[in-house]
Amino acid sequence: MKSFNVVSRSLCCVAAFVLGSTLTAAAQDSGPRPSDPLFNPDVLHRIDLRVHSADWEKLKQNFQENTYYPADFVWNGEVVRNTGIRSRGSGSRSATKPGLRVDFDRYSSLETFLSLKSVVLDNLTQDHSGIHETVAMRVFARLGVPAPREAHARLYVNDEYIGLYAIVESIDKQFLARVFGSIGEDTQNDGYLYEFHYIDPWTFGYLGQELAPYALRFDPKTHETESDAAKFGPIENLVRLVNDLPAEMYTTSLNEHLDLTAFMRYIAAQNFVAENDGFLGYAGMNNFYFYRRENSSQHVLIAWDEDTAFLGPDYPSNMRLQDNTLTSKAMQIPELRDAYYAGLADAMRLTDERTEPDGLTWLELEIRRQSDLIYEAMHDDPSKPYSLEEHEAARAHMISFARNRSQFLSEQIAASQASRRRR
Repeated sequence: MKSFNVVSRSLCCVAAFVLGSTLTAAAQDSGPRPSDPLFNPDVLHRIDLRVHSADWEKLKQNFQENTYYPADFVWNGEVVRNTGIRSRGSGSRSATKPGLRVDFDRYSSLETFLSLKSVVLDNLTQDHSGIHETVAMRVFARLGVPAPREAHARLYVNDEYIGLYAIVESIDKQFLARVFGSIGEDTQNDGYLYEFHYIDPWTFGYLGQELAPYALRFDPKTHETESDAAKFGPIENLVRLVNDLPAEMYTTSLNEHLDLTAFMRYIAAQNFVAENDGFLGYAGMNNFYFYRRENSSQHVLIAWDEDTAFLGPDYPSNMRLQDNTLTSKAMQIPELRDAYYAGLADAMRLTDERTEPDGLTWLELEIRRQSDLIYEAMHDDPSKPYSLEEHEAARAHMISFARNRSQFLSEQIAASQASRRRR
């Protein structure tokens, strides 16, 4: 890929700087954790739920509700009794194959499992391949972008096989501690965490000084009982600055409210995996967590819900960058524009690394490994809302993505650079 090599050389210095600063922001694991075996991506796990049959039927019948039901959770011979389970998801909610949230501490505040308070069981109903989410998060982790750990599992309810699921690490204080690490003895997980809720096609335009529109979109997951001013005032201030500041002031005045280096890398990672329903989604911003660092006014984004990634290898490198107020202004700044393209270059370099003994790229090998791992579980899945033929076509699409994505991007980036030089 000659064109990719040209792009890589032109951005190598910026890429090295961005990678270093991003990995500082998203601290690497300090060591093994009790939960690591549960998220071992090389294993097809088995999870059993023991739940009263009437409760399970109620959960399925009322799948649009968030009602909790008691259940025993069993994994690898270990049992957590009296956990809380409920239906979850947005467009993925299902009466036949419910997506589930499992709260180990629902009925006992001190209960944990492998030091976790909860996990998500993603039903994979919107992903014919069964691996969009899990591969995307592996790519993000490889790029140093904060992202949950994930693994596949067969789910059984009262010994009946329900189907193939993904075990997803919850974005909570345990996740924050893992990703952001510690400063001395101070674990950096006591900041303000929000889950973004989609309301309407919002692209970071200013919503006014009243805090209610921000409260609708940013659901607090920590510091829930604090005042609206404490929770949402800094978000209103950030959005106002994004809109009011001239682009040339972003790196000096906006960076203390938003980690711009990490943000550009996050956007690059999402566009690399062709995520069509993320921060630059087809209907506005969607599917992310937002974290204001402990003892800081600076925010960072956390990856979440990549079921619609890998739309196609020809997904444009500049997809919707001009449609969002924040990215449109950021791309006017050479330093931030270079950081974005350096993120793409790093994504190409790291996913195109050749592996032994077959010489496949890392991305193609990961896609093939995960597809092979889940094949029988997918084949046996009685609740999947798509056919095996559709699954096979989705697998072939993923392999095509791995083989063609970098070439397409490198040619686009080279053409864009040549165009800027001609201006």
